[in-house]
Amino acid sequence: MTRERAPTTATLEALRHLVRAAKEDSAILDAPALEFFRRWLEEDLGATIPAPRTTTTTGTGTDAIEIEDDEAMAAESDDLSAIAMGAETAPETLGEAEEAKASEAKRLASEAFAREAWEEAIERYTEALMIAPSALTYAKRAECFIKLRKPLSAIRDGTAALKLNPDSAKALKVRGAAHRYLGHWNEANADLSAGLSQDFDETYGEMHKKVLSVVHELHVREGKARAAKEAKEREELEKRRAAAEAARKEAAAKDAGGPGFGQPGAGFPGGAGDLPPGVSPEMAQKLMSDPDLIAAMQNPKVMQALQTMMKNPMAAMQYMSDPEVGPVLQKLMASMGGAMPGGAPGGFPGGFPGGFPGAGAAPGGAANDVD
Repeated sequence: MTRERAPTTATLEALRHLVRAAKEDSAILDAPALEFFRRWLEEDLGATIPAPRTTTTTGTGTDAIEIEDDEAMAAESDDLSAIAMGAETAPETLGEAEEAKASEAKRLASEAFAREAWEEAIERYTEALMIAPSALTYAKRAECFIKLRKPLSAIRDGTAALKLNPDSAKALKVRGAAHRYLGHWNEANADLSAGLSQDFDETYGEMHKKVLSVVHELHVREGKARAAKEAKEREELEKRRAAAEAARKEAAAKDAGGPGFGQPGAGFPGGAGDLPPGVSPEMAQKLMSDPDLIAAMQNPKVMQALQTMMKNPMAAMQYMSDPEVGPVLQKLMASMGGAMPGGAPGGFPGGFPGGFPGAGAAPGGAANDVD
């Protein structure tokens, strides 16, 4: 009897590390390098390895939606091209020897399937496919791939089966299951709905209920996300419209205002710095707040008269009788305490203490009659 060699400290430490990692996430046991270990646990020790709690993502970019899924499978990293595939079309006839060989391979595959010897079953189904490819054989091999947590391989076989027979309920259900484990909810719904409508199966029916609930939740979330996005776009559009309208109004005001009162940098004719003697900036601001004066300043004739009086105050006399300019001058006199633009405070240049003839005895009295 030989004495077994005890594992080294380094080996034990590595094993402890593996066990801790598997406890935290059992998905680590799906790694191809650990397949031997998983098979030992499941087949030799009869262990049941729980499915990892993972999330699947539907959509891309900012529209991606995560769904928590306890049964999700990771896509295998195997080279799918290494899996032997049968001819794209089934042979019209088979010789007796070939037919017998294909039947025997299927029988052995079914026995291995019943024993849950999935790898062996795949080998036998592959032998049968090489001789006589059929939709049912592909679908059965796809089931084995799902048992081995290889959903991409299962989808490949399901698609091959449906090329041979587009109405294969078995292939539709198995491929739908593979899509479900990968989190391809819409594809799973389409395949399972089609397959179950032809041949109802309780196991796949329960799976379809889960798929339908997730698809409904996805539609609700997508609807809310879409509504929020549209609301944000409408808000941004309204802001742009409001800014454009404000800019339009500002430009219109500038175009309509001219160089008279109420315009930035403007005031009396000649600019903000050309205030008549005796008129303080505060008084000028008061005058510019008078809507009647502002309206009068839009009249080119009035503006021309004021500019003339700024240069020659005596010219005011010729404008007093003018029906457009005279009332404005009267109101200006009243606002400035009897002074005229360009003249001295208290009366008209040249010494008319009461203002212009006809203006009234009291400074500004006639201005009260001008609206």
